[in-house]
Amino acid sequence: MEALIGLFWSKYADLQHAIESEDDNATVALDRDLDPLLLAIFGSEECDAASIQSQFRFALDLLKEEADDRGCVRRNAHLLQTLVERYLAPQPGFSMARQPEPDASEASIIDEATASGSLDDTLLNRISDRIVLVAPGYRILYSNETNARRLEMPREQLLGRHLAEFVGLHRFRNEFEPSLSRCFAGESMSVTYAEEVDGQTVVLRCRMSPFVRASTLIGALVVIQETADRRRRPAA
Repeated sequence: MEALIGLFWSKYADLQHAIESEDDNATVALDRDLDPLLLAIFGSEECDAASIQSQFRFALDLLKEEADDRGCVRRNAHLLQTLVERYLAPQPGFSMARQPEPDASEASIIDEATASGSLDDTLLNRISDRIVLVAPGYRILYSNETNARRLEMPREQLLGRHLAEFVGLHRFRNEFEPSLSRCFAGESMSVTYAEEVDGQTVVLRCRMSPFVRASTLIGALVVIQETADRRRRPAA
C-alpha cells in the first residue's frame, strides 16, 4: 500500500510540474496514469492496521491537497466515504441484532452504535446529539444527520473538512486541538463553550473519546450536546 501511495504522489508531483510548464501532452498522459492508481489504492480491502491507516491518511492528504478544486473535493470526499463504509460500517444484519430498547438513553444508543469499532449510521441518526468522527489530522471522517442539519450542509460536504472551520480557529487552537491530541493518545476529554445560534445563546458540550477498530486508532468520536445557556436570567 505504501508503495502505491508513494508512486501516486510521485506522478502527482510530475503532473503539477507539467501543468505549470504548460506541457499539454505530459499533463494528459500523467492525468491518465493517476486514475488506475487511485482505483488500486481505494479499491483494495486491507486486513492489516497499517495499510488501513495508510488508506485513510492518503484520503485526507488528497482532500487537503486539492481543497481549492470543488470537483476534486467531491470526488475525494466520495473516496473517503467508501473507506468509512468499508471499515467502519457494521456488517449486514448488525443493526438488527443490536436494536436498543425503546426507552434507552441517547448515551446508551451511542454506545450500542459504536460498539466493536463500527459506526451504525442508522442508530446514530436517531438521536438528537450531534456526532462527529475526527481523524488525527483534525479532519472530519463522519457526521450524523443531526450534525449536518445543524450546520445546514449535506453530510458529504463535511467529509474531509478541518474541524477549525466549524469551531473557529482561535477556539480550535486553544481548546480543541490540545484536547483532541490527548484524546488521540487514549484519554477521554471534554470541551464546553457557548455560542450564538439563531439569535440565542446555547452551551455546547463536546465529549471526546478515542475511536479504535481492531486495536487501530481511527480518530476521536465527538458527541456534541446543546443546552440553553442557564447563566442568563430574564429580567425581574
